[in-house]
Amino acid sequence: MRGFLYKMLVIIVVVGVLMTAGIFVRGVVSDRIANRNQASHSIAESLADSQTIAGLALVVDYTEHYATPILRNDGSVLREEQNTIPGQTIILPETARLTGTLNNDTRYRGIFHVNTYLLSGKLTSTLKMPTLEELPRSKAGATVTVEHARLILAVSDPRGLRKLDLKLGDQALRMESGTGTKPDGNGAQAEIPNPTQKFGQTLNAVLDLQLAGTDDFSIVPLARETYANLNSHWPHPSFNGRFLPVARQVSANGFEAEWNINALASNARQTWRGTQSGQISSAVDSFGVTMIDPVDIYSMSDRASKYAELFITLTLGAFLLFELLRNLQLHPMNYLLIGAALLIFFVMLLSLSEHIGFGPAYLAAASACVLLIGFYSANLLRSTWLAAGFTLGLGSLYGALYVILLSEQNALLMGSLLLFGLLACVMVGTRKVDWHALLAVHSQTPSDQ
Repeated sequence: MRGFLYKMLVIIVVVGVLMTAGIFVRGVVSDRIANRNQASHSIAESLADSQTIAGLALVVDYTEHYATPILRNDGSVLREEQNTIPGQTIILPETARLTGTLNNDTRYRGIFHVNTYLLSGKLTSTLKMPTLEELPRSKAGATVTVEHARLILAVSDPRGLRKLDLKLGDQALRMESGTGTKPDGNGAQAEIPNPTQKFGQTLNAVLDLQLAGTDDFSIVPLARETYANLNSHWPHPSFNGRFLPVARQVSANGFEAEWNINALASNARQTWRGTQSGQISSAVDSFGVTMIDPVDIYSMSDRASKYAELFITLTLGAFLLFELLRNLQLHPMNYLLIGAALLIFFVMLLSLSEHIGFGPAYLAAASACVLLIGFYSANLLRSTWLAAGFTLGLGSLYGALYVILLSEQNALLMGSLLLFGLLACVMVGTRKVDWHALLAVHSQTPSDQ
């Protein structure tokens, strides 16, 4: 058994070398993913990041007036000192309705591309202007004078604002940057003229907007009733956030989706009042859509590279089996070259997919590696027909891997079935083999031979 054990030890060393090389291959994939993410960040820094909007909301700034008695030593009132306290309250909308189109635009940094969009839409909101008595007071009995009232639209990245045309009833209002809340929120605001004349009234605001962003667009449902209708020519949407659309249509020509959210189903209003004060963060409920790529070549290449060890083990195991069954003498360099051909597939897959797409790249890289190993094995196996059969089997293995990569949800099931099928083929094909006799042939060390 010394010769056979020596051969196994050599193959284990070769496999270890190839596994180490596989780690470097995965490192190349990780580097490309990092470069892609950097390109996406660069575009977002130059254009605008993922966008989330909230509003329209009503902000009322006012001043509380109250008197503090100054007492004599005997406890009687000497005089009253007048004091003021600034106050601010945010009134959230009763209804909000957003209809718009997400026009996709692909931007590039070198070979890397990022999906950006321009939202062209209309946001209609109704709000209830409070009366003086309804304004919250920090001092009981204080009187109130209203300083300002304004409508605000909170935007996660205001650099993407392209157009804001606001009308309150029939009156056009001028939009300014910032929401004016504390802490200062990102977005825009419009001063309401003569706010005291509108106390107790229902305000109808219509905002025409254009907003640029990258990848994601989300909405915070601040209203008691929030309705949204979005459409786009992008055929690969991913609906995200806390609420899925109540109706959607997705086709090769694009998508259209509708949301209808009641405040009873969301804590957005409570969170906004309690902690946000005009700021947008992940703590508040939102919903929206992401413009994803149908096949992310980097995530697919990363997943494929994780099967490198399995391919190396199965292929080299097949050659070892051929060596035993046909009494061949393969050199460790043969195993090393075959393993190198298997590893180069994953590098070719990544590099080609950046230029021609994942599917064509997979076909090209797999065909090149399978044909190379098949041509090389014809001499090693001393049989053209046996080499052709092995080439066909290796090609089927690559085909099975491609199906597994496309079926992420069933990857474990399909992978386990594939391994079972391969094991079954080996067991059925070698069920009549006399292993004692085969190992006896390989019982001598290379020095004895």
